[in-house]
Amino acid sequence: MDPKVLFLDDLIGVVVKPTMLMVEPDRLGNPNLQDWAENEWGGKSWAVHRLDRPTSGLVVLARKKKSCTHLMKQFEMRVVRKKYRFKTHVPLYEKSWNWEDYLKKDPINFKSVIVSANEGKRAFLSGNRIDENIGEVEPKTGRYHQIRIQSSKRGYPILGDVHYGGKEWENKGIALHASFLSFRHPRNEEIMNFENVSDRF
Repeated sequence: MDPKVLFLDDLIGVVVKPTMLMVEPDRLGNPNLQDWAENEWGGKSWAVHRLDRPTSGLVVLARKKKSCTHLMKQFEMRVVRKKYRFKTHVPLYEKSWNWEDYLKKDPINFKSVIVSANEGKRAFLSGNRIDENIGEVEPKTGRYHQIRIQSSKRGYPILGDVHYGGKEWENKGIALHASFLSFRHPRNEEIMNFENVSDRF
C-alpha cells in the first residue's frame, strides 16, 4: 500500500504512512517513505520526524533544505503537536490520564525500559479514552517507543505489540496510529492542522 498524500506544495508534503513502511532509508535498502517521496515528487525529500515501522499515520516531509531546517526547529521548540490513537484488548477504565516515567533505551534488544529518574530521560504524555478499548494520547516528550512502553506499564499493551506484552492481532504492524499533526508552514507561519483516523481499528 502506498502512502496517502494529504497536502503537497513546493516546500512540504504531508502523508499518511502505511504500517510496515520505514520512514528513512536503512543500510539494508528496505522500502521507505523518504525514497518513495523522491520518486513520486522528484527532487530531495527529508523526513523531519519518525514513526516506528509497525506504526501508521501522519508524517510531514520537507522538500527544501530551508523548510527542513524550519520544521526541525519547530520540533526542537515543541511547537509541533502530535496525537496518536491506540487499541488494546484491555478495557480502558480511566477517562483521562497523565503518564510520567523515566525511560532508557536498550539498543541490544531494540526496546525502551523504565528506570529511576537519575538513570533515564523523562517521558510525559496526556491522554483520554475514546471508547472501551481505544485511547488517544498526546506526547509532551519524544522518547524512543514512549507510547508503547508507557501504555504497557499501565496494563494497556497495544494490540499486535508483542514486544511490549500486546496480544497478536489479525492486521499487520501494531494498533498505533499518528492521528493528528499540527505545525506552522515554513513559508508564512500559517498553522496547518491534519487529522486522519486509522481504518485498521
